[in-house]
Amino acid sequence: MTAPAVLRSVPVALGIPALGVAVPLSSLGLNSDGTVEVPTDYQEPGWFRLGPTPGQIGSSVILGHVDSYQGPAVFFKLGTLRPGDRVDVLLADGVVVHFAVDGVATYLKSQFPADQVYGSNGSSALELVTCGGQFDQRSGHYLSNIVVATSLVGSTSPAKVPPTPR
Repeated sequence: MTAPAVLRSVPVALGIPALGVAVPLSSLGLNSDGTVEVPTDYQEPGWFRLGPTPGQIGSSVILGHVDSYQGPAVFFKLGTLRPGDRVDVLLADGVVVHFAVDGVATYLKSQFPADQVYGSNGSSALELVTCGGQFDQRSGHYLSNIVVATSLVGSTSPAKVPPTPR
């Protein structure tokens, strides 16, 4: 078995330079019906805490809103990312994990590839998920999800502070 690329540490912030996104992250779990929670703040995405942390082997997943009745939300431009764009995640231990976009896909919610998004392919991946596609006025929801697939490209350790002389 391959060792994790970085130690498990809770993600605390997300940066997507191509979109001008630099935001804190919340933590998400499951609703009582078994579905994945969505963030309560439209401008703050959330990490699905029941999966690996970013940089570990497996698919780490961050979900965010595309918009609300008040206007664009944090992942409004997520679907415009292109292969090679950078995604950075700051972990609680100070490590910054760097990912590169592999691709962007849109799936009908009825055909959402949960195993592909949440499953492990044996490498370190980060999946960014939001709503998209056609908006259904009757239900008040989008009919599709946009998924940005990324791969780990590296990590930066926190700066080492020299000990204070006594």
